[in-house]
Amino acid sequence: MADEDSRISRFLSALGKPFKRRSSPTPSMPLWSSGVQEPVMAQGITIPALYAVSNECLILRTVLSKLRQEMFRRGFYWEKRFHKKCTQCGDEFTHEVEQCDVCGGQVRGPDIDEITYPKWLLQQDNSMEQSFIHILHEIEHDLNVVDDAFLIYIKEYYVEPESKEISFFRVKEMVRGDPIFMRIVADKRGVRGGRYKTCLIHRDQVKTHSESGNCEECGMDLHDVHYVNMAGSGKTQYFVEGEVVHISKYNPSKLYGRSPVNTMWRQAMTLTAMDNYIYTAYQKRRMPKGIISVTTDNLESMKSFWKSVDEKMERDPHYIPKVGIESATGRGGVNWIKFMDTLEEMQYIGVRDEIRNRIAAYFGVSSVFMMDTGKSGGLNNEGMQILVTNRAVEFGQKVYTDVLFPKILKGMGVFDWKLTLYPNEEEDEITRLRRDEQELNVAQRMVQLGYTPELVDNGGDKDIRFVYKKPEPQAPAAPPGGAPPGGMPPGGMPPGGMPPGGMPPGMGMPPGMGMPPGMGPQMPGGMMQNIMPPPQPGGQGMGIRNRGPAAPERRTSAGSGSPVSNVQQRGPITNTPSLAQMRSEAISNAKNYKGA
Repeated sequence: MADEDSRISRFLSALGKPFKRRSSPTPSMPLWSSGVQEPVMAQGITIPALYAVSNECLILRTVLSKLRQEMFRRGFYWEKRFHKKCTQCGDEFTHEVEQCDVCGGQVRGPDIDEITYPKWLLQQDNSMEQSFIHILHEIEHDLNVVDDAFLIYIKEYYVEPESKEISFFRVKEMVRGDPIFMRIVADKRGVRGGRYKTCLIHRDQVKTHSESGNCEECGMDLHDVHYVNMAGSGKTQYFVEGEVVHISKYNPSKLYGRSPVNTMWRQAMTLTAMDNYIYTAYQKRRMPKGIISVTTDNLESMKSFWKSVDEKMERDPHYIPKVGIESATGRGGVNWIKFMDTLEEMQYIGVRDEIRNRIAAYFGVSSVFMMDTGKSGGLNNEGMQILVTNRAVEFGQKVYTDVLFPKILKGMGVFDWKLTLYPNEEEDEITRLRRDEQELNVAQRMVQLGYTPELVDNGGDKDIRFVYKKPEPQAPAAPPGGAPPGGMPPGGMPPGGMPPGGMPPGMGMPPGMGMPPGMGPQMPGGMMQNIMPPPQPGGQGMGIRNRGPAAPERRTSAGSGSPVSNVQQRGPITNTPSLAQMRSEAISNAKNYKGA
């Protein structure tokens, strides 16, 4: 501790000296130039092509839709970030405190006024008639396709007419930014901005960082551009800091993520080609399966014969034609020339299942959610498959709970509350009751330790939660007369008095073990008898059992075949318990006493 204090003091004293400060070099990003950055796409694949294959491939779309449905199936809820917070040092507490334990300052609870407007805003539809859940569905789809999602704040700024400064703003609505057209503006190190500046009121006023000056129309200061939208009629939209939220799910980085669909591009295109093959094969104008080749010297006779066969087949579908082949060489015959292989010959089902399992395994969606239990152990393995999908859903929900939602609330000035997605699997009533029972048992034990429990209002949550106040420190009370806690056993000293040399080893109270409060000489009537029961008839029930195998008892009654009494233990049997037996039984009963 002294070394730590001396190190801090040397650092503080060095701050006042005129040192020359130098920093290590900041690593540069592999970017071509500062400005609008483009996402890295392998194999020359474009972002529209990724969305096209995700919509055309049936298996890929099924996997993405099932995962998206499980994530937002139960919605979201508001939750307190803390129970008490210090107004001076900002330390947060999850239990009830009167003052800060760190600095002794005043504490406060979460500010309910913070979420008044954000809670109302999330319940409203935007100008495109989309609810907040629908926007989350679109963002999740963008993350699973290109691993980049953009959420745009539509802000309304309030400008002072004289000073031309922004007094405050409010978020009117939130919309999804299309990753096809949204781009990040960064410098050579990957830091947002550093290229363009624009006016918050007149967005068409754009200047580079090398150009100086304010807005030419209103005279306001220009702000750094972090994101651009290249959609529309050839006119780029510019967004400053705090107006766009960008996240990645599978490969978060400084700039863009890496598309999962780009990784499985060949597999998805193979499935699409297989579906197209089946579609073409079952069309009316499909390629013939094969031809019948007939070797003959009289072609006209063969044609008239097959014409008559076709006419008879139309009248009688069960007609069996008789074919006679005659040739001058004697080598005539009918041959079948196959053009197309069957699905079994091409191993269509096996290849399709293999590709499907690879795609589903990447996103963590099991075969149960795609209505297939035949190739995965059937219903016996269904629980494990659902568990795997639950873990994938839990991973996806953490992206929103830990990354996206905190950024949304920060943009709206909410710091005392947090948004959380409900787990995809509901807990049954029995599980909830068991959890409440455990909470009540903990509360009873805390009361025994001197703490004061207080029921917490969870805002409609059914679970029972307590916060505990620390007990005031009290001096330990000395036992009367110097007697050990709990006093002597009933009857005083056992017959014969104290053994020579004091108490034998192992027969006293172990360290830290004493009789609970209220279980000494002034116990309620009958409680001591419950702790130290009298000897049982026959010499059984008290004392430490002697080790060794029990001797079988001879049965003396017929009927059901059950013995008359319990099996007697080997060793000496006496009606008077020893001192060690009484103390051992007293300790065991004190541990199991429910009122302790």
